[in-house]
Amino acid sequence: MTRDKIQTAIDEGIPFLIRMADGEKYEVNDRLNVALGRTHVVVIDKRDLPHVLPLLTMTGISYLKPAK
Repeated sequence: MTRDKIQTAIDEGIPFLIRMADGEKYEVNDRLNVALGRTHVVVIDKRDLPHVLPLLTMTGISYLKPAK
């Protein structure tokens, strides 16, 4: 996964799901719940817990339906 693809997903403002190589999935529902670094992404989950995710182990992203 490249940094540019994550940045595009954040900029578009559409909720998305990050898939990891180990099978884990992380939902990003708000641009305020994600921070993009040079080699890592930090995602804050629904319980306000941070997850530091290395870009190298991300396998893809999927867009989700926006909340109404």
